[in-house]
Amino acid sequence: MSEGTERELNMGVKVLLDSVDKVKDFIDITRSVSYDIDLISGRNTYLDAKSLLGVLSCDCTKPLTLDIHAEQEERRELMERLEEYVVA
Repeated sequence: MSEGTERELNMGVKVLLDSVDKVKDFIDITRSVSYDIDLISGRNTYLDAKSLLGVLSCDCTKPLTLDIHAEQEERRELMERLEEYVVA
């Protein structure tokens, strides 16, 4: 992973979940890990990234910030699985 990607893992990565199928697939991946993962919508709205209803309740037409509460290696592994949802 590049230095820029390492920095993003610490600061939050933007993901786009602009269809119900993407949300379902994303939730399946996030539920497969034991640590907490949040999505940040707007300035102060934190959502449980493992909650289908929570994620669907936000504006999924805009990118959400991913906040992973895990060790660096666990973050790397998860980001490899979530790569298709990451936006610049």
